[in-house]
Amino acid sequence: MVTELFPRPYILVGIDGSSSSLLALNWAVNEAQLRNLPLRLVHAVDFESFALGFNPGASESFFEYLETTGQRFLDEAMDHVKVLDPELEVALTRKAGRPARVLIDLSRDAFLTVLGSSGLNAFTGLLAGSVAVALTAHGHSPVVVVRAPGVPVTGSVVVGISGGPDSEDAIAWAFEEASMRGAELNAVLTWSYVPSYFYYSEPPWNDLIGRAREDQQAMLLAERLAGWQEKYPDVTVRRITAVGNPAEVLLGHAQHAQLLVTGSHGRGDATGLFLGSTSHKLIHHANCPVFVARPHARESTR
Repeated sequence: MVTELFPRPYILVGIDGSSSSLLALNWAVNEAQLRNLPLRLVHAVDFESFALGFNPGASESFFEYLETTGQRFLDEAMDHVKVLDPELEVALTRKAGRPARVLIDLSRDAFLTVLGSSGLNAFTGLLAGSVAVALTAHGHSPVVVVRAPGVPVTGSVVVGISGGPDSEDAIAWAFEEASMRGAELNAVLTWSYVPSYFYYSEPPWNDLIGRAREDQQAMLLAERLAGWQEKYPDVTVRRITAVGNPAEVLLGHAQHAQLLVTGSHGRGDATGLFLGSTSHKLIHHANCPVFVARPHARESTR
């Protein structure tokens, strides 16, 4: 089942009837309003997971139940959107297949893909974060994972910045989101912690942890932000450099944020298992939605 689709990019939202997907839908509606984009709500009917273990007579009625339940989830989601914004354009899609595979495929034409961090259970689809991990590793659009209830509508936008070019997409999206929301942008650059037992081993280690190292990182952060601050003069930027584990540092700064933006920092295997460890930890533990800027996804959606 597919309703009429749009001739322009849309925000794709995974729906599975869970409270997690409802949180994601709330966030997606707000984002659609800010960007004046339509929503496409999708439910994956995962027949494959139930293809074994049923006799033919019993399975037919059971599979029909899966379809009707999936349609009910979509209809309820549609009703929820209409309460929040009756004027918002919405399309519904019910498609057979594994949830991660379906969402990855549909993300090709999406501006953003939004989903909850975990589903209701194995029966309804999104399995305990596995789909979120797979999407952030393989999605064709940027992916937003919403996991915390009571998502703040105020607070800063936090972006994690690395020393290399891999965070350029994250910086671009972070400035844009901060500008739309009228939020302060906290730009965080973290460099690796040097264990204390190295401090006195060789002179070069002392240089790495001294004031010169701090100044070097501050200069690097300023260089990474320079062009973007000129493009978005309305955004107040707070520059932060820190020593430590990148995920732990970002989680600390994002405790009261309304959005945390990061690069994917890794491609992952078929399930996203080898997704960059920082992104992996953020989508499982952040108190706010996590926006994973997939490399080169911006070019395909603009």
